[in-house]
Amino acid sequence: MELGLPHVDDRNVALLQPNLTWEEKVVKILHMARCRELTEYNKKLGVSAPTRFCAFNIAFFDLDKESEGAPWKPIHKIPSPHHGWLADSVNVMAIKVAESDKGYPISVFGTVLARDEYDYRCVYLFKRGRDDPQVITSKDDTLSLMGPYRALAVSDNMYFEFHLKIKGDGDIDEDFSKGYLQHSAVRHSKQPTTNFLYSCLSAVELVYTPVPSAVEASFTVSLLKGRSDFIDKVTAWTTGNERNKIILYNKKVAPVGGDGSIHGLVAVPVDEKLVLRVCLFVNCKHEQGECFQRSLGHGDDECLAGKKPFELQVKISWRGVTNRRGYSPRSWGRPNMWWNLGTKDMLLL
Repeated sequence: MELGLPHVDDRNVALLQPNLTWEEKVVKILHMARCRELTEYNKKLGVSAPTRFCAFNIAFFDLDKESEGAPWKPIHKIPSPHHGWLADSVNVMAIKVAESDKGYPISVFGTVLARDEYDYRCVYLFKRGRDDPQVITSKDDTLSLMGPYRALAVSDNMYFEFHLKIKGDGDIDEDFSKGYLQHSAVRHSKQPTTNFLYSCLSAVELVYTPVPSAVEASFTVSLLKGRSDFIDKVTAWTTGNERNKIILYNKKVAPVGGDGSIHGLVAVPVDEKLVLRVCLFVNCKHEQGECFQRSLGHGDDECLAGKKPFELQVKISWRGVTNRRGYSPRSWGRPNMWWNLGTKDMLLL
């Protein structure tokens, strides 16, 4: 990658931080060069801004590396007195194309990802290639989310990064949404929170719910008898937040997984329960029929619902959003994640 070092004046670095060593100055300049490469003019806002994550020194940080599985512990192995050290999290409820300069319908592909405090690497929420775009027919349509595959951890700040294109005729595609949004656990506690990214040819709406002292609830919904494609929709919420419902599966926009089951993940406040609502088709006309609803707490790892021929099985695991190195927020993150650079930390590969 060409870093464009001749365009960065290291005298500015020396003036800003005169006590830096030569090595620290070099790393600082590399960071500045990378940020410059990632900066583009946003015609909708009339300003130049980074289109990718630049919150820390990223001189050697791999912006495309996928996040590792975080070592969240089973909640029953975390003593109750330590539940107060569980991190906050967020549940992404919907991502919509609120405005399109190209009108509708449009074929959207690309990625939307989250970067949390565990490692700031890519946790994909939406990911589609050019050969598999999602058709958006109106501003009410939501992107079909594939993640996150683990709960997101945020004691301070996290970031949502957008790289969306619209499929054009032939080989000509256009940038549709490009940039990132920041979530602050300190400033944004509203239920739900709505942010907009104005860029390129669109305004993209991100709706999410902050979750205090979070427990990761990871579950699988299966039909023990009957066809798996009878599952129409799976919706979830928590007992303390019944108004903000998350659609985890919708047959209209996503097929059932290869194993015939629906997989989902929700962050749940440690003192609340998870509510799951599963609706089924009941006839060949694919009209919505019977719905089953269950409340599940930390002590529940499996439940059965329904009646023949539509018997549902739900298997669920609960993990506290913390890590192996302690419960203090300052101990968060993957091992050897930081290198102290003068007065600012640098993210390592």
